[in-house]
Amino acid sequence: MATQIAVKNLQGLNDILDAEKLNYEKLEIYLSAAKSEPLKQLITSLIESGKAHYGAVYNYLKSHQA
Repeated sequence: MATQIAVKNLQGLNDILDAEKLNYEKLEIYLSAAKSEPLKQLITSLIESGKAHYGAVYNYLKSHQA
């Protein structure tokens, strides 16, 4: 059985989720403006990493729901 997360910790994790989402949304805007292929590849990699971080935090939160 998963332990319940303290409210203060939940808020911190929600802040992390918001930051990760904002990060990859900004990167998607930068990707649309990028001209060179190496830069596009780098931004795409960063977007994937940001989405993975978001997913990890989200799944952690879901696994600790009461």
